[in-house]
Amino acid sequence: MAVNLADLNFYRAVNPDLAGFNDPEAFSHLINNGLNEGRVFSPYIDLNLYRAVNPDLAAAGLTSNRQLYDHLQNAGVAEGRTFSPVFDANFYRAANPDLAAAGLNNEQLLDHFRGFGINEGRASAPNFSVSFYIAANPDLQAAGFNFQQALQHYVFAGIGEGRTAAPSGPAAPPPPPPPTDPGNTPGSALNVGTLIGTRAFDQFVGFDDREDYYRFDVNSPIDFNLYLDGLTADADVFLYEDINRNGAIDSGENIFTNTQRSGINSESISRNLAVGTYFVLVRPDSQGRNTNYTLRLVNETSEAVDIGLLNGTRTFSELVGRTDPQDYYRFNLTSPSSFNLTLDGLTADADVFLYEDTNNNGLIDSGEDIFTNTQRSGTTSESISRNLPSGNYFIVVTGGANTNYNLQISATPGVSPQSTNPINLSDSAISEFAVDPIINNSSFNTANDSAIQTFTANGSDLTDGLGNATANLLLKESFTGGNDFANLLAANPVETPDFSQGLALI
Repeated sequence: MAVNLADLNFYRAVNPDLAGFNDPEAFSHLINNGLNEGRVFSPYIDLNLYRAVNPDLAAAGLTSNRQLYDHLQNAGVAEGRTFSPVFDANFYRAANPDLAAAGLNNEQLLDHFRGFGINEGRASAPNFSVSFYIAANPDLQAAGFNFQQALQHYVFAGIGEGRTAAPSGPAAPPPPPPPTDPGNTPGSALNVGTLIGTRAFDQFVGFDDREDYYRFDVNSPIDFNLYLDGLTADADVFLYEDINRNGAIDSGENIFTNTQRSGINSESISRNLAVGTYFVLVRPDSQGRNTNYTLRLVNETSEAVDIGLLNGTRTFSELVGRTDPQDYYRFNLTSPSSFNLTLDGLTADADVFLYEDTNNNGLIDSGEDIFTNTQRSGTTSESISRNLPSGNYFIVVTGGANTNYNLQISATPGVSPQSTNPINLSDSAISEFAVDPIINNSSFNTANDSAIQTFTANGSDLTDGLGNATANLLLKESFTGGNDFANLLAANPVETPDFSQGLALI
């Protein structure tokens, strides 16, 4: 039986940008974004500790925070594995005979501690007793801390300050070992394992450490992004595929991309990756100057928010920027629908793109239809309105500087899909009646439009002495109440009749 690990009230409290989220929205954010962003979601759970003291999980390919969360929830708690500096199921059972007598299993013991034991001041781990912690620290007493507050103080401050939290024993479990330095050859590359979600590495290259190699596996095709930033001197990054699976980078082996921007400018790579094994190489410039760097490898396919069938309105509040440059959303339509998108609430510039997954492979492929991209500058809202056929779609929100955003999308079934390549009416097309102006989206832009003149020259008595300007004005007022005639034509009143406006003027 799986145990619920998420403390959504706590998650909102320590992440102010999520304060307005309800429980389903907060949980969706945690699962789809927060875990692999490294956000704290519970004072009782430490995924870094879980990773460090359970090396068999990494050996099995469970390396991302999302994978560790799922394993801990579905198996790790029940197996009695170490995952917290303040709770140990075996210790909690032994220190509390009433719980042992009740026959509580490991998952039930965790639930008991979170719901009751902490507020009762029970000892919960070899190195932690909340009652002792308050008694041994007069400043916490003076601050009026309750047991919950004392536990959180210990987790987020007391461990780092070296405070003792139990009658005997060290102040805290041994800290996780420092991150492994990437090897200087493909054979000694830091093995990331199967790439799921986002993996981030803070490292160094320079005169004494000229090459850092990383290796990762792709088990199914993915949209992949790589970011190299946080530089203090110039560095470059390269991506290779180990085509023959020999654990080396051979002469002539595919080099997908190399980025060599000058100075401390960030480097990035975006590719669709097939199933296989890949190497990433980070190295300093030709002068070998020392620089720190942050490398992020992102499986965007696994991080995409899966909306499923879009029918009605969905709203998302998120952030993009330097640390999270792109957010992916995917949805499907089972029938032609009127689609609308709004991106607002920006504090810096952001753009939004809409793609159709025309080959249904779950990826955004090179050359795949791009229905619309909006790239208005600054904090101006972005919007997309289209009639879409049934199919699978992606939305990508991108930003350079950090910005919050609100994304609202809606779909209303029951419309005819728009052509992805609307025809622009020309004078000659009107004169030859090659295009039906009621069915196709066109525009009469000015009172003296040559298309109107040609139309009247071919026998129409529409103007009948009123002049082209008056005719154009009548068209606008009759169909659209004075708005652009193209808006009516795009709405296609023949296929979707709407006679609520002033047609009697015609």
